[in-house]
Amino acid sequence: MIFEIKALSSAGEVVVTRVDAVADTAARREMELRGMAVFQVRAVQPGTRLRFAPRSGNLNVLAFTQEMLMLLRAGLSMVAALEAISEKEKNAGARAIVESLLLKLRRGGRLSEALRESGGGFPAILIAGVSASERTGSLDESLQRYVDYASRLDEVRGKITAAMIYPVLLLVVGLLVTAFLIAFVVPRFASVYRESGGDMPWASALLFDAGRLIGTHPLEFASAALAGLLALVAVFSMRATRTWLGRRIRALPGVGLRVRIYELARLYRTLAMLLRGGTPIVPALAMASSMLSGAMREQLAQTSRQIAQGEPISRALESNGLTTAVGSRMLAVGERSGSMADMLARIADYHDEETTRSLEWLARLFEPLMMALLGIVIGGIVILLYMPIFDLAGSVQQ
Repeated sequence: MIFEIKALSSAGEVVVTRVDAVADTAARREMELRGMAVFQVRAVQPGTRLRFAPRSGNLNVLAFTQEMLMLLRAGLSMVAALEAISEKEKNAGARAIVESLLLKLRRGGRLSEALRESGGGFPAILIAGVSASERTGSLDESLQRYVDYASRLDEVRGKITAAMIYPVLLLVVGLLVTAFLIAFVVPRFASVYRESGGDMPWASALLFDAGRLIGTHPLEFASAALAGLLALVAVFSMRATRTWLGRRIRALPGVGLRVRIYELARLYRTLAMLLRGGTPIVPALAMASSMLSGAMREQLAQTSRQIAQGEPISRALESNGLTTAVGSRMLAVGERSGSMADMLARIADYHDEETTRSLEWLARLFEPLMMALLGIVIGGIVILLYMPIFDLAGSVQQ
């Protein structure tokens, strides 16, 4: 659930931000872990409207960060770099966000404050990295860390999408072929058999009755199918539905473990980036909580409390079920060597590769199963179409 929070930062500034948390107490605790004094928490009901295209005001944060990094390393000042990005930006909404950043900087504000107040959807981890770099003077290094982090996440998401494309195409093509057979082929066979006046098997008769009904009212059935599809999309766009579906998926044997490993990889990669940028571990855990599902967020909050009380990071993560057997050993090594950020990044890489291998295996298993299922459905329809002919041929031979 999304909560809008008004808080007082350690610098004495009033900050308004939004936090995704399971309850208002969890949202308040997350902000307090960031060192802010919360004085108002308000639930924001998520909209259920359908979005078939991105809003025009959205800014591609990764592309913006890459452009900023390139221009800064080319020798431009921060203001000059933002002016160049604003001039080339064709999207009016995105240009307005960049211009709001420029306005804040020209008034003497800091870039981290401008990013936070712009409304451009800049993630908290990017803002935290920029804020830390303002104290150390290494803005380009902070931007590079975020670019590497976001690019790696996009790469993993791309692999997941690529693994799902072929099965989804198979399903869509199979549904279209089935719809064509029932809506166009079956009614024509039904008219031929009706004129012959012979008896037919009950399964074929049921199929022909359905075909005649659809053929008689094609627009009504097409409208009903479209309305059902839109209703299904609307239901799955609701947060409650996605949460319920996520819980059911995580409860599946084998699949739930892979989803958990994927979430842990995102958590470790986020923590690695924040620690490299100079963010302390407790605030880093609070900012990284958005990488996890509801139940695991509670585990992460308990982990944060244990670490704040002096518990070692590896032991706190392991005791709350936020590690794997391999990850736990690697975390212990990272603590002993003093290279926790690098070790977290290596664990994330290891789990990402494990997730990729699992997806490839599932795709190879799912594709023949989907083809077999579609073959049974389409083949069954064809057999039912020709069963009266087979019966007629058998009666003639007798």
